[in-house]
Parts: sequence; structure tokens; C-alpha cells
Amino acid sequence: MAVDVSIIIVNYNSGQYLPDCVESIYAHTKGISFEIIVVDNNSTDDSFCEICEKFVPICGLKNPTNLGFGAANNLGARKAAGKYLFFLNPDTILTDDAVSAFYKFLTESNPQIAACGGRMQKPDGEYAVSFGHFPTLFQHFSDIGFRVLFKGFYNKRLSLSPPCNFTIPQQVDYISGADIFIRSAVFEKLDGFDEHFFMYYEDTDLFYRLSKAGYQTWLLPQVKIIHHESPAAHPGGSFNYTKYSMLEKSKYLYFAKNHGAGSVFWVKLFQLFELVFHYFGRYRYSLPKTVGITLKA
Repeated sequence: MAVDVSIIIVNYNSGQYLPDCVESIYAHTKGISFEIIVVDNNSTDDSFCEICEKFVPICGLKNPTNLGFGAANNLGARKAAGKYLFFLNPDTILTDDAVSAFYKFLTESNPQIAACGGRMQKPDGEYAVSFGHFPTLFQHFSDIGFRVLFKGFYNKRLSLSPPCNFTIPQQVDYISGADIFIRSAVFEKLDGFDEHFFMYYEDTDLFYRLSKAGYQTWLLPQVKIIHHESPAAHPGGSFNYTKYSMLEKSKYLYFAKNHGAGSVFWVKLFQLFELVFHYFGRYRYSLPKTVGITLKA
């Protein structure tokens, strides 16, 4: 049976957050029909069983292995009956009727507007990454340190995580993978997420292909969603090598796929320059005063 919106949540050890996420959906979503599909990536906690027992209407899919973010969402999309798909992270909480707001925006918009998302914020109200510009070689070159020379242009045209300083809906390159609301027909036309990306950049790649196909993506800043950014997604504290390795691998895959294999060489070179620049910059300004050397800016 067709429904208006299929809400797809990929779960991996998110028991601390998943119940609150689902409860917020039921508490705030009014006036439209929807289904919730939870796809579990072989969690080692009891989050999947508990959520299926607590919310019986949920469609639960249990993977025998961790398929990754994109592949698990694709699996949920294939089971979905909605005219629209809403990919939502388990560590998010809806603070109002975001689902209806997104649904109304797309149903009343030009069909070329294929996807939208809201303003993400941390539990303390601080802004969280909601959208960004497509990664480019010039952006990586600027990240060496040159962006300080054109900060306004960098934030407006290049930054992967610019602040949301607007109050009305605006077209953007891509929106955070934590809350993607998209026409199911367009998602199917694009063949969903590229499953070569295990984690990270699969959302950026999807929107890049969406843009190349002539569609638009918009951000609705009046729709606010709390994003905890759970430890399951960011294990090990402030720096985690596994996370960093996956991020870099996905970044190189994104550039090789969309800008040619040669672009990866330049990305790695600019990253090396950035590392050297920041390392020596920190060292330069952090020498103890007892060294007896005067350092000038």
C-alpha cells in the first residue's frame, strides 16, 4: 500500500538515541501517511530488537553484516512504498513536523527540485553541519591556508561545511546525509547511493549526480532537527584512525569517480602541503619563551 513518505533509518549500535528519534517522528508527524523502516547493520547491542518490540508498526530489516551507510539505505529504499523517501540518522530528533514541511515543500515545488533538508543543530542549540558545496581541487588548494585571503568567497562558494546564515529556503549543492528528503522516483532514477562508498561522501556523490541530471536541492532553515552525532558514528573520541581512514578513502573515491583519477594526486598533494603548513604554523607560535628566540608574525 502506497504511503506519502517512507522514513528510512540505518541503525548501528544506536540504542542510546534510536528510541528518541522514532518517538519524535510519531509525536510530530501529522496529516500525512508514513512508514518507518529501520535497517540494522548487524549491531552488537540490543537496539534493533528493542525498537522493533517497542514500535510494532516499524518495518525492521536485519543485515547479517555491516553493509555500510549507502548500501543499507538502498536496501530500505527497495522496501519502501512512499512517494518520497526520508533518510534520517538514528541520532537525530525532530523538534517539529519536519516530515510534513518537507513533503509540502516538494509537492508544491517545481519537479526539478528533487530533494531538501533542514537546519541541523546540536542539543545545546549550536549550529551543526547542514549543507555544503561540492568538493573541488580549488577548495583543497584553499584549505592549505590561502582561504584566509578570501574568507567571504570561500564560505559562500567553496566551504564543505558553511554556516547556515540564511532564514528562507535556498538552493544548495548538497545537504547533510543525516536528513535527506528526496523524491523516490528521482532516487530510483539515480540508482540510489553508490555502494562503493562504505561510509562518508556517499551523500555528496548522490547530490553531485542529482545536480548533473538537472535537479536541484534546497535547504529549509526554518525546519530544525537536533543532531547528536553519536559515538557509534564517531568512535574513539576526538581522533579515530578507522574513521579518518574511511573518510580519506571515500574522498579519493569521490574525486576519482567524478573528476578523474588524476585529481586524486592533486588532492593528496594539497593535503600534504596543508599538513606541513599547519604543523609548522603551530610549532612556530608555540615555542617556549625560555628558548630566547623572538618570533615575528
